Amino acid sequence: MVRIGSTSKTSPVQKASAGGGKKSAAKSGGAKDSIQVSDAAGLRERAKVMLADMPDVRLDKIEGIRDALAQGTYELNQQAISAHIVRNALSEHSWG
Repeated sequence: MVRIGSTSKTSPVQKASAGGGKKSAAKSGGAKDSIQVSDAAGLRERAKVMLADMPDVRLDKIEGIRDALAQGTYELNQQAISAHIVRNALSEHSWG
């Protein structure tokens, strides 16, 4: 993730030099720009930890549905399904 922020509309332009440093191409009266680059590896590691902490409840539900489908005993609640579809559609629509 990269964030670029500026404290003024007329900010200095910075270019990376061949040595990896920064050169100011223009100067302004005290305006400061900032760039923040997050560590992608750190974000991936945090995501792995969060996923490891999540329970495997969904796997049990999937196996139960799979068994019911195989036995021909799985029943759908059509009213609940249609209510979820409408609720999701309404939440995705911008009403403003």
